[in-house]
Amino acid sequence: MTASGSPSHSLRWPWVTTGDSAVFDRLRVLAVGVAVGGATAAAVSYAPVPRLVLIMAPVSLAVAFTVVASPVWAAMLLGASIPELQDVTGGQLGGLHVAASDVVLVLVGARLLADTVASGRLGILRALRPVRFAFVQYGFLVLLLLAMHPGFGSALKSFQRLELCVLPLLVGTFIARRRDHILVLRAYVLATTLLAVSWPLLNSHGLAAQFQKNPTGELIVSAILLLVAVRALRRLLPCLPLLVIGLALTASRGALLALGVGLVVLSLVYGGRNRRILVARTLVIVLTALVVYQWLPNDVTSRLTSFSGAVGAAGSYTIDIRYEYDHDAEQLIAQHPWTGVGVGNYLAGSPLKGTQTTDPHNVVLLEAAEGGYVFAASFVLLIAGTAFALWRLRRFELAPVAAAVLLATVAHGLVDVYWVRGTPVLGFLLVGMVCGLAAQRQREPAI
Repeated sequence: MTASGSPSHSLRWPWVTTGDSAVFDRLRVLAVGVAVGGATAAAVSYAPVPRLVLIMAPVSLAVAFTVVASPVWAAMLLGASIPELQDVTGGQLGGLHVAASDVVLVLVGARLLADTVASGRLGILRALRPVRFAFVQYGFLVLLLLAMHPGFGSALKSFQRLELCVLPLLVGTFIARRRDHILVLRAYVLATTLLAVSWPLLNSHGLAAQFQKNPTGELIVSAILLLVAVRALRRLLPCLPLLVIGLALTASRGALLALGVGLVVLSLVYGGRNRRILVARTLVIVLTALVVYQWLPNDVTSRLTSFSGAVGAAGSYTIDIRYEYDHDAEQLIAQHPWTGVGVGNYLAGSPLKGTQTTDPHNVVLLEAAEGGYVFAASFVLLIAGTAFALWRLRRFELAPVAAAVLLATVAHGLVDVYWVRGTPVLGFLLVGMVCGLAAQRQREPAI
C-alpha cells in the first residue's frame, strides 16, 4: 500500500504485465470475461425480437469484459448498478428477479474467484473473521433447508438469498483491500440522486412496477446516510437536498422509518466532533424536509402523515393489507413451526380477497415461515452478530455508516419486502468494506 492510500500493484487485477506470464494473464482475463459475458448475454437476451438479441449480446459481453478486466470501472459500475431496480430478465425466470447489481456482483465475484484460485491466497476469508460465524450459520441453514425442501425454484431462490448477502460481503472486502471503495460509494450516491430526481417522471410513465416506491425510498435513504456519515463524500453534499426531495415524493413511510433508525444508529456510534457534524447535517435534512413538505401534493402529505387503517384514511389500504399479510404468515408458521416451507416457497393469503402473496412484507415472519423459528432466530443472529462486530470495529472507516445502513434496511424490511433485488446489497457490501479496511490496517506496519 502506498503512502497516499492508493492500491498497491500486488492487489491490481492483471491485464498489463511483463515477463513470460503476460500472455497467459491476458488469456486468463479474456477467458473469464468471455465466459461470464456469454452467461450475462444469455440471461438478458430473453426478448423474442432478434434485433434486440443482437444488440444485447455484444453489449453484455462488453460490460462483462470491462468489469472483469478493469478494477476501477468494476467499482464504478457496481455502485451505479445498485439503484437499477429493473428485472433484466423481463420476468422470464419465473419468481426469480435479477437486477443489474446482481449481474455485476456475479461478474466481480467470478473475477475474485479466478484471482483466488490463481494465487492460492485466502486473505479475504481471513479478513471476514469478525463476521464469519454470523454469516456461516445463516448460510448453513439456507443449504439445510434446501436439502429438506428440494426443488429447482427453491434452489434458485436459495442461491439468490446467498448472493444478496454473502457475495456483497466478499466483493466489498475485495474492493476495500484495493482502496476502490470510495469509487463505489460515489457512483452509488450519484446514481441514486439521478433516480431520486427522475423517479416522479418514471412513475408517471408507467414504470412504477419496475421502480416501486418502497425500494426506491430505501435506496435514497442509504444515499442520505452515506452523505451524512462519510467524509470522503463531502463534495457530493449538494446532492443531499435532491435526495430529500426524492424521498418525500416516494411517500414511503417505511423509508422514513429507516432514515430515523439510521440516524439514531449513527448518533449512538459517533462521538465528539463526528457527532457535531452528524447533528449539523441532520439539521440540513430536517430543514430541507420542512421546506419541501410545504410544496408536496396533498395526496403525498396525507399519506406521509396517516398511520391509521380506518376507512377513508390515506394509505389505509396498505396498512390493512399488511395486517392481513401478518395474519396469513402467522397461520402458515403455525402449520410448519420447525421446518418451514423452504426458501422461496412462501405462498399465503386468498386470491379472492386479493391478499395472496409470496412475501408477507415482514422479513422476520418470512424467515419463520420459510424455515421455522430456528431460521428466524438465525436471521436475527445474522443481523445482531454483524451489528455487534461493527460496533467493535467502530474506530475503522465506514463502520458507523455500515451499521446504520444495515439496520435501517432491516427496519424497513419489517414493514416491506427485504430479500429483493438491490435492497439489502449495500448494507452487506459496506460490512465487507469495513472488514477489508480493518484487515488492511492491521497488516500495515506501525510507524
